[in-house]
Amino acid sequence: MSLQKENKVKKKKRESNFVYNFVKVTGAIPALLWLRPTVVRINKNVPKRFKKGVLIAPNHVSFVDPLLAHTVFWYRRVYALATKDLFDTPLKNKFFTAMKCIKVDKDNFHMSSFRVVCDCLKEEKAVLVFPEGRVNTEEKAPVGYKSGIVVMAHLNKKPIVPVYFVHGKHWYNRRIAIIGEPIDVGELCGAVPSMDEIEKASEYIRQKEMELMEYYHKRFDKKKKTNKE
Repeated sequence: MSLQKENKVKKKKRESNFVYNFVKVTGAIPALLWLRPTVVRINKNVPKRFKKGVLIAPNHVSFVDPLLAHTVFWYRRVYALATKDLFDTPLKNKFFTAMKCIKVDKDNFHMSSFRVVCDCLKEEKAVLVFPEGRVNTEEKAPVGYKSGIVVMAHLNKKPIVPVYFVHGKHWYNRRIAIIGEPIDVGELCGAVPSMDEIEKASEYIRQKEMELMEYYHKRFDKKKKTNKE
């Protein structure tokens, strides 16, 4: 890469970071006042901050989940997979690109999107992926986890952090995020995993999400009953 081209790339990166940082800082107070997030770590094995490359894998219960994820993981620049519909105009394309969104086609996933995620992980960035691939407002338990997240984690030797977002009944309800232990996919699959091993690993992650959901109900439902008494 020529020096001129390298300087151009660095300048573009600085401009992109400025937009992201500006929006995040100016939007922090409104987001905190609206979401009032409560972050719960399931046990002492969950670090307070996730450093280096990591895949954040929450369930998807509402359209504010990406905002909640940025609030919960406020100490990182979070690169989020986002549907191509968000990029349908030049202005929106510029904005969401600056906000570190990675464009994906849910109906026809392109390898270019896969490569962008892999590049982010190699550069030790945090990537937000909703394994369900859609907003799930009808089911209480996470459903239909896609296996792509396992492939990306395994290929780049990065952990997956399961997160359970509690579905608030009303828009003004306090948002709660339960964070689980990081999952090393390499321990679940072989060096060259088969499709069957990948599918089993995907189901394992879904089960971990369900454990987080059960943990929430045991802890918070019990607290609600105690308060009523």
